[in-house]
Amino acid sequence: MKIRELKLYTNKIAEQKLFFETTLGFTVYQEDNDMFWLQLGWTKFYFQRSMEDYKYHYCFLIPANKLLEAMQWLSPKVDIIAAEGDEKVVFFDTWNAHSFYFYDAAENIAECIVRHDLQNHSNKQFSIEDFLCVNEIGLGTDNISRTNQPLEDSLGTFFWKGDKERFAANGSQEGLFLMPNYLVKETWFPTEIFIKPNPLTGIIENEGKSYTVYFTDGKVTAHKEIDMIEAFWNEFQDKNPEYRHIETPPSYYFCDNQKDADECAELVQEGIKQATTHSLSGLQINEEKLPAIGDLAIVTGWNGTPKAIIKTIKVEIVKFKDISSEYAFIEGEGDKSLGYWQEVHWAYYTRELSKHNLKPTIDMELVCEYFETIWPKT
Repeated sequence: MKIRELKLYTNKIAEQKLFFETTLGFTVYQEDNDMFWLQLGWTKFYFQRSMEDYKYHYCFLIPANKLLEAMQWLSPKVDIIAAEGDEKVVFFDTWNAHSFYFYDAAENIAECIVRHDLQNHSNKQFSIEDFLCVNEIGLGTDNISRTNQPLEDSLGTFFWKGDKERFAANGSQEGLFLMPNYLVKETWFPTEIFIKPNPLTGIIENEGKSYTVYFTDGKVTAHKEIDMIEAFWNEFQDKNPEYRHIETPPSYYFCDNQKDADECAELVQEGIKQATTHSLSGLQINEEKLPAIGDLAIVTGWNGTPKAIIKTIKVEIVKFKDISSEYAFIEGEGDKSLGYWQEVHWAYYTRELSKHNLKPTIDMELVCEYFETIWPKT
Protein backbone atom coordinates (compact mmCIF):
# COMPACT_ATOMS: atom_id res chain seq x y z
CA MET A 1 0.00 0.00 0.00
CA LYS A 2 1.20 3.49 -0.84
CA ILE A 3 -0.24 6.84 0.18
CA ARG A 4 -0.22 8.66 -3.15
CA GLU A 5 -2.07 11.76 -1.96
CA LEU A 6 -3.01 13.00 1.50
CA LYS A 7 -4.98 16.10 2.46
CA LEU A 8 -5.05 17.37 6.04
CA TYR A 9 -6.89 20.39 7.41
CA THR A 10 -5.48 23.27 9.45
CA ASN A 11 -6.45 26.70 10.78
CA LYS A 12 -2.78 27.73 10.45
CA ILE A 13 -2.41 27.53 6.69
CA ALA A 14 0.07 30.43 6.38
CA GLU A 15 2.24 29.11 9.21
CA GLN A 16 2.26 25.63 7.71
CA LYS A 17 3.26 26.92 4.29
CA LEU A 18 6.10 28.93 5.83
CA PHE A 19 7.22 25.89 7.83
CA PHE A 20 7.46 23.50 4.89
CA GLU A 21 8.79 26.05 2.42
CA THR A 22 11.22 28.06 4.56
CA THR A 23 12.02 26.02 7.65
CA LEU A 24 12.32 22.64 5.94
CA GLY A 25 13.09 23.84 2.41
CA PHE A 26 10.51 21.96 0.34
CA THR A 27 9.22 23.33 -2.92
CA VAL A 28 5.65 24.37 -2.13
CA TYR A 29 2.90 24.78 -4.69
CA GLN A 30 0.01 27.07 -3.80
CA GLU A 31 -3.20 26.92 -5.82
CA ASP A 32 -4.86 29.66 -3.74
CA ASN A 33 -4.73 31.14 -0.23
CA ASP A 34 -6.71 28.22 1.16
CA MET A 35 -4.52 25.31 0.09
CA PHE A 36 -0.94 24.33 -0.72
CA TRP A 37 0.86 21.07 -1.46
CA LEU A 38 4.32 19.60 -1.73
CA GLN A 39 5.71 16.46 -3.31
CA LEU A 40 7.30 14.02 -0.86
CA GLY A 41 8.67 11.15 -2.93
CA TRP A 42 5.62 9.28 -4.14
CA THR A 43 3.19 11.26 -1.94
CA LYS A 44 1.47 14.51 -2.86
CA PHE A 45 0.88 16.14 0.54
CA TYR A 46 -1.86 18.80 0.82
CA PHE A 47 -2.92 21.18 3.56
CA GLN A 48 -6.37 22.79 3.30
CA ARG A 49 -7.55 25.77 5.36
CA SER A 50 -10.15 25.00 8.01
CA MET A 51 -11.85 26.82 10.87
CA GLU A 52 -11.07 24.01 13.33
CA ASP A 53 -7.74 23.42 15.05
CA TYR A 54 -7.11 19.80 14.05
CA LYS A 55 -4.10 17.87 15.33
CA TYR A 56 -2.82 14.92 13.30
CA HIS A 57 -0.06 12.37 13.53
CA TYR A 58 1.76 11.63 10.26
CA CYS A 59 5.04 9.97 9.45
CA PHE A 60 7.76 10.31 6.80
CA LEU A 61 9.67 7.27 5.54
CA ILE A 62 13.42 7.76 5.11
CA PRO A 63 16.18 5.37 3.97
CA ALA A 64 16.94 2.60 6.45
CA ASN A 65 20.49 3.78 7.18
CA LYS A 66 19.75 7.51 7.46
CA LEU A 67 17.99 8.01 10.80
CA LEU A 68 20.80 9.81 12.63
CA GLU A 69 21.69 11.87 9.56
CA ALA A 70 18.04 12.88 9.24
CA MET A 71 17.94 13.93 12.88
CA GLN A 72 21.14 15.96 12.46
CA TRP A 73 19.66 17.58 9.35
CA LEU A 74 16.41 18.47 11.14
CA SER A 75 17.79 19.46 14.55
CA PRO A 76 18.75 23.04 13.59
CA LYS A 77 15.29 23.51 12.07
CA VAL A 78 12.95 21.93 14.66
CA ASP A 79 12.98 20.70 18.24
CA ILE A 80 13.21 16.93 18.36
CA ILE A 81 10.77 15.59 20.95
CA ALA A 82 12.23 13.60 23.84
CA ALA A 83 10.34 10.32 23.73
CA GLU A 84 11.52 8.19 26.63
CA GLY A 85 13.42 10.10 29.31
CA ASP A 86 16.04 12.07 27.41
CA GLU A 87 16.11 9.61 24.51
CA LYS A 88 15.00 11.03 21.19
CA VAL A 89 15.24 7.85 19.09
CA VAL A 90 12.72 5.09 19.69
CA PHE A 91 13.06 1.46 18.59
CA PHE A 92 9.87 -0.49 17.90
CA ASP A 93 11.04 -4.07 18.09
CA THR A 94 7.89 -5.74 16.71
CA TRP A 95 8.01 -3.36 13.73
CA ASN A 96 11.82 -3.53 13.34
CA ALA A 97 11.84 0.25 13.01
CA HIS A 98 13.52 3.29 14.55
CA SER A 99 11.99 6.75 14.61
CA PHE A 100 12.02 10.23 16.11
CA TYR A 101 9.36 12.95 16.41
CA PHE A 102 8.90 16.70 16.04
CA TYR A 103 6.07 19.23 15.68
CA ASP A 104 5.14 21.12 12.56
CA ALA A 105 3.84 24.71 12.66
CA ALA A 106 0.29 23.59 13.44
CA GLU A 107 1.53 21.34 16.28
CA ASN A 108 0.80 18.16 14.38
CA ILE A 109 3.08 15.33 15.46
CA ALA A 110 5.46 14.51 12.63
CA GLU A 111 7.62 11.42 12.68
CA CYS A 112 10.61 10.23 10.68
CA ILE A 113 10.88 6.46 10.52
CA VAL A 114 13.30 3.90 9.13
CA ARG A 115 11.91 0.43 8.43
CA HIS A 116 14.81 -1.98 8.39
CA ASP A 117 12.86 -4.73 6.66
CA LEU A 118 12.55 -2.54 3.55
CA GLN A 119 16.36 -2.46 3.19
CA ASN A 120 16.08 0.81 1.26
CA HIS A 121 19.57 2.05 2.08
CA SER A 122 21.13 5.10 0.47
CA ASN A 123 24.83 5.74 -0.10
CA LYS A 124 24.32 9.48 -0.52
CA GLN A 125 24.46 12.24 2.08
CA PHE A 126 21.03 12.87 3.61
CA SER A 127 19.02 15.58 1.89
CA ILE A 128 15.44 16.67 1.41
CA GLU A 129 15.18 14.06 -1.36
CA ASP A 130 15.35 11.35 1.31
CA PHE A 131 11.82 12.06 2.50
CA LEU A 132 10.52 9.11 0.50
CA CYS A 133 6.79 9.41 1.20
CA VAL A 134 4.16 9.96 3.83
CA ASN A 135 4.35 6.50 5.33
CA GLU A 136 1.72 6.64 8.10
CA ILE A 137 -1.38 8.63 8.89
CA GLY A 138 -3.39 8.34 12.07
CA LEU A 139 -7.12 7.59 12.12
CA GLY A 140 -8.35 8.18 15.65
CA THR A 141 -11.26 5.83 16.33
CA ASP A 142 -13.49 4.53 19.08
CA ASN A 143 -13.77 1.12 17.40
CA ILE A 144 -10.73 -0.33 15.64
CA SER A 145 -12.63 -3.18 14.00
CA ARG A 146 -15.20 -0.79 12.56
CA THR A 147 -12.40 1.37 11.08
CA ASN A 148 -10.32 -1.53 9.81
CA GLN A 149 -13.09 -3.45 8.05
CA PRO A 150 -13.99 -0.89 5.35
CA LEU A 151 -10.30 -0.49 4.59
CA GLU A 152 -10.02 -4.21 3.99
CA ASP A 153 -13.30 -4.37 2.08
CA SER A 154 -12.75 -1.32 -0.13
CA LEU A 155 -8.98 -1.16 -0.62
CA GLY A 156 -8.00 -4.80 -0.25
CA THR A 157 -5.46 -3.86 2.43
CA PHE A 158 -4.95 -5.96 5.54
CA PHE A 159 -4.74 -5.66 9.31
CA TRP A 160 -0.97 -5.47 9.75
CA LYS A 161 -0.01 -5.40 13.42
CA GLY A 162 -1.43 -4.56 16.83
CA ASP A 163 -4.65 -5.46 18.55
CA LYS A 164 -8.25 -4.42 18.07
CA GLU A 165 -8.69 -3.05 21.58
CA ARG A 166 -6.00 -0.36 21.91
CA PHE A 167 -3.82 0.24 18.84
CA ALA A 168 -3.44 -1.33 15.41
CA ALA A 169 -2.24 -0.67 11.88
CA ASN A 170 -3.69 -1.49 8.47
CA GLY A 171 -1.63 -1.59 5.27
CA SER A 172 1.98 -2.50 4.59
CA GLN A 173 5.42 -1.19 5.48
CA GLU A 174 5.27 1.18 2.49
CA GLY A 175 2.07 2.76 3.80
CA LEU A 176 -0.01 2.40 6.95
CA PHE A 177 -3.18 3.63 8.57
CA LEU A 178 -2.63 3.88 12.31
CA MET A 179 -5.81 3.10 14.26
CA PRO A 180 -5.60 4.04 17.96
CA ASN A 181 -8.72 3.61 20.07
CA TYR A 182 -8.91 6.98 21.82
CA LEU A 183 -11.24 5.53 24.49
CA VAL A 184 -8.30 3.39 25.64
CA LYS A 185 -5.19 5.20 24.33
CA GLU A 186 -5.93 8.89 24.78
CA THR A 187 -2.82 10.64 23.44
CA TRP A 188 -0.40 10.38 20.54
CA PHE A 189 3.00 8.98 21.56
CA PRO A 190 5.24 10.64 22.67
CA THR A 191 3.11 13.72 23.40
CA GLU A 192 0.13 14.83 25.45
CA ILE A 193 -1.89 15.69 22.35
CA PHE A 194 -5.28 14.00 22.48
CA ILE A 195 -6.24 11.59 19.73
CA LYS A 196 -9.39 12.60 17.89
CA PRO A 197 -11.18 11.39 14.72
CA ASN A 198 -9.96 14.32 12.64
CA PRO A 199 -11.08 14.45 8.99
CA LEU A 200 -8.79 13.72 6.07
CA THR A 201 -8.89 12.58 2.47
CA GLY A 202 -6.36 10.71 0.39
CA ILE A 203 -5.62 8.57 -2.62
CA ILE A 204 -4.31 5.13 -1.76
CA GLU A 205 -2.64 2.71 -4.15
CA ASN A 206 -2.85 -0.99 -3.45
CA GLU A 207 -2.08 -3.87 -5.80
CA GLY A 208 -1.83 -1.49 -8.77
CA LYS A 209 -5.22 0.12 -8.19
CA SER A 210 -6.02 3.56 -6.77
CA TYR A 211 -8.78 4.49 -4.35
CA THR A 212 -10.06 7.74 -2.92
CA VAL A 213 -10.43 7.46 0.86
CA TYR A 214 -12.44 9.77 3.11
CA PHE A 215 -12.27 9.79 6.89
CA THR A 216 -15.17 11.88 8.15
CA ASP A 217 -16.90 11.85 11.54
CA GLY A 218 -14.83 8.82 12.47
CA LYS A 219 -16.01 6.75 9.50
CA VAL A 220 -14.06 5.44 6.51
CA THR A 221 -15.52 5.52 3.02
CA ALA A 222 -13.68 4.74 -0.19
CA HIS A 223 -14.26 4.26 -3.87
CA LYS A 224 -12.11 3.06 -6.72
CA GLU A 225 -10.48 5.66 -8.92
CA ILE A 226 -10.33 5.35 -12.67
CA ASP A 227 -7.39 3.00 -13.02
CA MET A 228 -4.60 4.78 -14.92
CA ILE A 229 -3.15 1.51 -16.16
CA GLU A 230 -6.46 0.20 -17.47
CA ALA A 231 -7.26 3.55 -19.09
CA PHE A 232 -3.83 3.58 -20.79
CA TRP A 233 -4.34 0.02 -22.08
CA ASN A 234 -7.87 0.80 -23.24
CA GLU A 235 -6.62 3.79 -25.22
CA PHE A 236 -4.00 1.57 -26.85
CA GLN A 237 -6.64 -1.06 -27.68
CA ASP A 238 -8.90 1.57 -29.26
CA LYS A 239 -6.09 2.54 -31.64
CA ASN A 240 -4.91 -1.06 -32.11
CA PRO A 241 -8.00 -3.29 -32.32
CA GLU A 242 -5.93 -6.41 -32.93
CA TYR A 243 -5.09 -6.30 -29.20
CA ARG A 244 -8.69 -6.03 -27.96
CA HIS A 245 -8.85 -9.69 -26.99
CA ILE A 246 -5.83 -9.35 -24.67
CA GLU A 247 -6.29 -8.55 -21.00
CA THR A 248 -4.38 -5.69 -19.40
CA PRO A 249 -0.72 -6.79 -19.21
CA PRO A 250 1.41 -6.45 -16.08
CA SER A 251 2.83 -3.02 -15.27
CA TYR A 252 6.10 -2.15 -13.57
CA TYR A 253 8.89 0.40 -13.36
CA PHE A 254 12.59 -0.19 -13.90
CA CYS A 255 15.25 0.21 -11.18
CA ASP A 256 14.88 0.68 -7.42
CA ASN A 257 14.77 4.46 -7.04
CA GLN A 258 12.68 7.31 -8.42
CA LYS A 259 15.35 9.11 -10.44
CA ASP A 260 16.45 6.05 -12.42
CA ALA A 261 12.92 4.67 -12.76
CA ASP A 262 11.60 7.91 -14.24
CA GLU A 263 14.60 8.33 -16.56
CA CYS A 264 14.28 4.76 -17.84
CA ALA A 265 10.56 5.18 -18.47
CA GLU A 266 11.27 8.26 -20.57
CA LEU A 267 13.96 6.39 -22.52
CA VAL A 268 11.52 3.56 -23.24
CA GLN A 269 8.83 6.04 -24.26
CA GLU A 270 11.25 7.66 -26.70
CA GLY A 271 12.35 4.30 -28.12
CA ILE A 272 15.94 4.73 -26.90
CA LYS A 273 15.98 2.00 -24.28
CA GLN A 274 15.28 -1.31 -26.06
CA ALA A 275 16.44 -3.89 -23.52
CA THR A 276 16.54 -4.67 -19.82
CA THR A 277 18.67 -7.14 -17.91
CA HIS A 278 17.46 -9.32 -15.04
CA SER A 279 19.67 -11.37 -12.76
CA LEU A 280 18.66 -15.01 -13.15
CA SER A 281 19.15 -15.50 -9.41
CA GLY A 282 16.81 -12.62 -8.63
CA LEU A 283 14.07 -14.04 -10.84
CA GLN A 284 14.45 -17.47 -9.30
CA ILE A 285 14.47 -16.20 -5.71
CA ASN A 286 11.33 -14.15 -6.34
CA GLU A 287 9.72 -17.05 -8.22
CA GLU A 288 9.21 -14.89 -11.29
CA LYS A 289 8.93 -16.50 -14.70
CA LEU A 290 11.53 -15.77 -17.33
CA PRO A 291 10.45 -13.28 -19.99
CA ALA A 292 9.36 -14.81 -23.29
CA ILE A 293 9.06 -13.58 -26.86
CA GLY A 294 5.68 -11.91 -27.31
CA ASP A 295 5.30 -10.80 -23.69
CA LEU A 296 3.59 -7.44 -23.25
CA ALA A 297 4.12 -5.01 -20.37
CA ILE A 298 3.22 -1.47 -19.40
CA VAL A 299 6.21 0.55 -18.25
CA THR A 300 5.45 3.18 -15.62
CA GLY A 301 7.29 5.91 -13.83
CA TRP A 302 8.13 5.56 -10.14
CA ASN A 303 4.74 6.98 -9.15
CA GLY A 304 2.84 4.44 -11.23
CA THR A 305 1.98 6.69 -14.16
CA PRO A 306 1.97 4.60 -17.37
CA LYS A 307 4.47 5.73 -19.96
CA ALA A 308 4.80 3.05 -22.62
CA ILE A 309 3.79 -0.44 -23.74
CA ILE A 310 6.58 -2.81 -24.70
CA LYS A 311 6.69 -6.17 -26.47
CA THR A 312 9.48 -8.68 -25.89
CA ILE A 313 11.20 -9.67 -29.14
CA LYS A 314 14.22 -11.67 -27.96
CA VAL A 315 15.51 -13.31 -24.77
CA GLU A 316 18.96 -14.75 -24.10
CA ILE A 317 20.99 -15.74 -21.04
CA VAL A 318 24.46 -14.21 -20.88
CA LYS A 319 27.11 -14.10 -18.16
CA PHE A 320 27.91 -10.67 -16.70
CA LYS A 321 31.45 -10.81 -18.07
CA ASP A 322 30.16 -11.51 -21.58
CA ILE A 323 27.86 -8.50 -21.96
CA SER A 324 28.95 -6.65 -25.08
CA SER A 325 29.26 -2.96 -25.84
CA GLU A 326 26.62 -3.44 -28.55
CA TYR A 327 24.15 -4.73 -25.97
CA ALA A 328 24.95 -1.87 -23.55
CA PHE A 329 24.16 0.57 -26.36
CA ILE A 330 20.80 -1.12 -27.01
CA GLU A 331 19.91 -0.90 -23.30
CA GLY A 332 20.27 2.84 -23.84
CA GLU A 333 21.08 4.17 -20.36
CA GLY A 334 23.59 6.87 -19.42
CA ASP A 335 26.22 7.35 -22.13
CA LYS A 336 25.32 3.88 -23.51
CA SER A 337 28.88 2.64 -22.97
CA LEU A 338 29.81 -0.79 -21.67
CA GLY A 339 31.68 0.80 -18.77
CA TYR A 340 28.60 2.71 -17.65
CA TRP A 341 26.44 -0.41 -18.03
CA GLN A 342 28.83 -2.48 -15.91
CA GLU A 343 29.05 0.14 -13.17
CA VAL A 344 25.32 0.77 -12.68
CA HIS A 345 24.25 -2.86 -13.10
CA TRP A 346 26.89 -4.18 -10.71
CA ALA A 347 25.63 -1.69 -8.11
CA TYR A 348 22.01 -2.69 -8.76
CA TYR A 349 22.68 -6.45 -8.52
CA THR A 350 24.66 -5.84 -5.32
CA ARG A 351 21.62 -4.14 -3.75
CA GLU A 352 19.20 -6.73 -5.11
CA LEU A 353 21.14 -9.81 -4.02
CA SER A 354 22.34 -8.47 -0.66
CA LYS A 355 18.76 -8.84 0.58
CA HIS A 356 19.29 -12.59 0.24
CA ASN A 357 22.89 -12.66 1.55
CA LEU A 358 24.25 -13.09 -1.98
CA LYS A 359 26.76 -11.13 -4.04
CA PRO A 360 27.12 -10.64 -7.79
CA THR A 361 29.98 -12.30 -9.65
CA ILE A 362 31.37 -11.81 -13.14
CA ASP A 363 30.16 -15.33 -13.95
CA MET A 364 26.59 -14.74 -12.80
CA GLU A 365 23.95 -15.45 -15.41
CA LEU A 366 21.79 -12.59 -16.64
CA VAL A 367 18.55 -12.68 -18.59
CA CYS A 368 18.81 -10.17 -21.42
CA GLU A 369 15.34 -9.15 -22.56
CA TYR A 370 15.12 -7.22 -25.83
CA PHE A 371 11.89 -5.35 -26.52
CA GLU A 372 10.27 -2.80 -28.79
CA THR A 373 8.11 0.10 -27.74
CA ILE A 374 4.73 -0.41 -29.41
CA TRP A 375 2.93 2.49 -27.68
CA PRO A 376 3.21 5.37 -27.98
CA LYS A 377 4.53 5.17 -31.53
CA THR A 378 8.04 6.57 -31.74
